[in-house]
Amino acid sequence: MWQQVYDPLNSSALSALVAAVPIIFFLLGLTVLKLSGIKSAVISLVLALLIGCAIFGMPVTAGAGSILYGFLSGMWPIGWIVLMAVWLYRISVRSGGFEIVRSSISSISTDQRIQMLLIAFCFGGFLEGAAGFGIPIAICAALLVSLGFNPLKAAMFALIANVSSGAYGAIGIPVTTAAIRGGVDLHALSIEMVLVIQIMAALIPVLLVAIQDGIRGIREVGLVALMVGVIYSGGQSVLLAALGNPELVDIIPPLLALVALALVMQKWQPKHIFREPTAPSLEEVQAQQSVKHTSGEILKAWSPFVYLSVVILLWSTALKP
Repeated sequence: MWQQVYDPLNSSALSALVAAVPIIFFLLGLTVLKLSGIKSAVISLVLALLIGCAIFGMPVTAGAGSILYGFLSGMWPIGWIVLMAVWLYRISVRSGGFEIVRSSISSISTDQRIQMLLIAFCFGGFLEGAAGFGIPIAICAALLVSLGFNPLKAAMFALIANVSSGAYGAIGIPVTTAAIRGGVDLHALSIEMVLVIQIMAALIPVLLVAIQDGIRGIREVGLVALMVGVIYSGGQSVLLAALGNPELVDIIPPLLALVALALVMQKWQPKHIFREPTAPSLEEVQAQQSVKHTSGEILKAWSPFVYLSVVILLWSTALKP
C-alpha cells in the first residue's frame, strides 16, 4: 500500500514550494495569463497529477482515483447545492419576489452605509450559507449597483463582507470537507474555528464602514456596525460550540443580524445620511419608494429563504440522519 511522502526532496521548503505549483499556476492563469477558470483549473489539475506521480511517488491509479473522487464530490453535494441555490434565486427573480426583497432591505434606511451592511454583510452572509461558491458576491454586488453603488466598489464590499461567512459557505461544506479529508473530529474542528475566525469576523462590518466613509463613518455608524458584527459572529460561535456542526452557521446568524439592524433603524437613523457619489439623490429615492409593499407581499417574497432556513435547521438537528 502506498504511503504518502511529505518531503521527497529532503527539504521541507522546496517540497512545499513544488507542491504549491498547481495552486500558484491557477492564480497566475486567472490574473496574469488571463485564462478562463476552466482552462486554468484543467492545466492545474494536470500539473498536480504530474507532480504527485513524478515527484511524490503517487501511483497513477491513485491519481486517477483522486480525480474521479474529486469529480464526484464536485457533483454531489457541491454541484447540487449550487444548482438548487441558483434555481431558488431564479424562481424568486421570475416571480418578482426578489425585487420586493431588494426593496424591503433598501427601504430600511436611505443611508448607504447601512444599506451596504444589510446587503453585502447580512444578506450576503445568508446567501453564502445557502449557496456559496461566488453566488452571493455576484448577487449582492448587483443589488448594490442597482442602489447606485459604483460597480467596482460594490464588488469590493461584497468580497470583503464575504470574509466573515466564506469559511462556512454552502451549508458548511469547507469545514465538513476539511474534517473528512484531514481525519479530524468535526465537533472539535468547529470549536477550534471559533478561536481562529470569530473575533476578526465581528470587526468586518466596522472595516467595511471605514473603507466606505473613513473616520466619519466609524464615528457616525461604527457602534451599529460593531453591534451587527457581534450578533453575527456571536451567533456563529454559539452554534459552532452548541451543535459542533457548521451547517447552520451561515444561515441563522446573518438573518439575526439583519433583523437586529432593521429593528435599530426603526428607532434610530444616522444624523448625516451618506450617499455614494454615483447614487440617486434622496429626493429621487423617496420618489421611487412611493410604491409601498404590504406585509403579506414582503412575507411572501421572503418565504423561500425562510423555508430554506427551517429545512436546514430541521435537517441539521431533529431530522439529522
